[in-house]
Amino acid sequence: MGTRKEEVRVMMTRERIGLLIGLLIVQVSIAGEPAASADAVDKPIDVGGQRQVFIDGRFLAQAKGVDLFVHQPRKTGEMTIKPDREWELGGVGPYSSVMKVGDTYHMWYHVMDTVQWHTGEKNGSICYARSADGIHWEKPELGLIEYRGNRKNNIIIGHGAAGAEIGQDGVMVFLDPNAPESERFRMLAAFGVKVEQGQAIHIFSSRDGIHWTLTHKSIVTARPQERGHHLDSQNVMFWDDRINKYVCYVRKNRAEPGSQGRCIARGESNHLGDFPAVQDMPIVFGSDRNDLYQGETPMVDFYMSAAIKYPWAQDAYFMFPTMYYHYIPGLAEFPKEIPTNAGPLDTRFAASRDGINWERYDRRSFVPLGMKGEFDWASTRVIWGLVPDVAGREMYLYYRASDWLHGWDRDERNKRLLTEAGLHASENIAVLSRLVSRRDGFVSVRGAYGGGEFTTPPLVFQGSKLSVNVDTSAAGVVRVEILDAGGLPIKGYSLDDCDLIHTCNEIDRVVTWKRNSDMSSLSGKPVRLRITIRDADLYAFQFQG
Repeated sequence: MGTRKEEVRVMMTRERIGLLIGLLIVQVSIAGEPAASADAVDKPIDVGGQRQVFIDGRFLAQAKGVDLFVHQPRKTGEMTIKPDREWELGGVGPYSSVMKVGDTYHMWYHVMDTVQWHTGEKNGSICYARSADGIHWEKPELGLIEYRGNRKNNIIIGHGAAGAEIGQDGVMVFLDPNAPESERFRMLAAFGVKVEQGQAIHIFSSRDGIHWTLTHKSIVTARPQERGHHLDSQNVMFWDDRINKYVCYVRKNRAEPGSQGRCIARGESNHLGDFPAVQDMPIVFGSDRNDLYQGETPMVDFYMSAAIKYPWAQDAYFMFPTMYYHYIPGLAEFPKEIPTNAGPLDTRFAASRDGINWERYDRRSFVPLGMKGEFDWASTRVIWGLVPDVAGREMYLYYRASDWLHGWDRDERNKRLLTEAGLHASENIAVLSRLVSRRDGFVSVRGAYGGGEFTTPPLVFQGSKLSVNVDTSAAGVVRVEILDAGGLPIKGYSLDDCDLIHTCNEIDRVVTWKRNSDMSSLSGKPVRLRITIRDADLYAFQFQG
């Protein structure tokens, strides 16, 4: 099928892909990219020894009976970071960050010391926590600033710490590989500098993630305009080593009638400066007509991206956008008055090969709301950062969970209207909670119960063995066949030679053919993988050794 000239676009939704792939052997195109031409398909993909994840049709040159399936992370139910200090009593904010550096997990989280968040620019702070396992967290007494007569606190910014006073603005922290050692931690913040016109975000820098200094002013800006609210969210920045540039994902507002039109724009620059103004950045993620509308009014938009470049595989980006459902005129819950800028939020999922074109799969909730009365029944918002567990078999995300809706804390009118509609906060809880996924486990190629298979385009690899991240559970089975570039089985690596992969739930299962795993004779040569998969999930593959 590599010589077919027609182009077939397959929408990767759970409802459609099973039917389409079951009927056709196709060249798959995802996220707006055209299906590859015959010449492009015949040109081998250099996978080297890097891990490869299944987030689109890159490796599904021919396929039937398989599906791309998005796996929700497992909620732990833990209150990982909860407001148990005097300066935290208003709750934990969603504009927080986590990362693992060496053997230490670091968390920078935003808190308020008043339940009413709309109280000016002096009631918030950024606090620091650390952990040895990502599960149990310590709030060290840092003594950087005095809070109400006491220095025994973990405040690193705000209430005068780092020379800043802040309100309900949080931060995002990343490691900058190009920075001097004294500035290796970078923190994006919308506070710290008074901007005369428009809006801006700035960078604080730190050697240790605890002591911070303002080093870069107005790194990203939005021109003044009558209606905007650009950058009013958790903005994300990191060094993208695929393109050797800094990239940012920022809050941008489209002018849509009846809606704030929150969406996510992307910019890039060779250094920490010269990013386009937000108004000039292209939108890479936002609501469309496949999302919920009431007439001409969009009822949902996207608040924050939590976008990352996946560190453990080649060419993979993930986004965990917060979907915000707005209460608007015409809803039965509010026949007379509508609460201002209010509604629930949850987290969705998207993936990309380039960080620009994003696949939304079936668009369903990735971190759904909890049941009424639970601490996350009103909002689930994933914060920035993805970390491995200590064993390397799982990954942790963290999300801000609350039992109060967006807009609940605005004023007493909002509280009255939401309470009358049965949408009141039960305990005013706002915490961070841990989520768990298997390594590489956001998307899998799932084989049908009756069996399926796919064949990759030609690949060139380096290594001596092939490992797969696979879950067959009790009755699933997987086999791998190695084909030459023309699609013919290579002697000794046929499907019949392959030892059956079964009763297997492993991150790195080495594939063998008659108990032999050695593929070194094929290293550097174009080959195709033909994988048969029945009632099982295949998450990743990698040539190793």
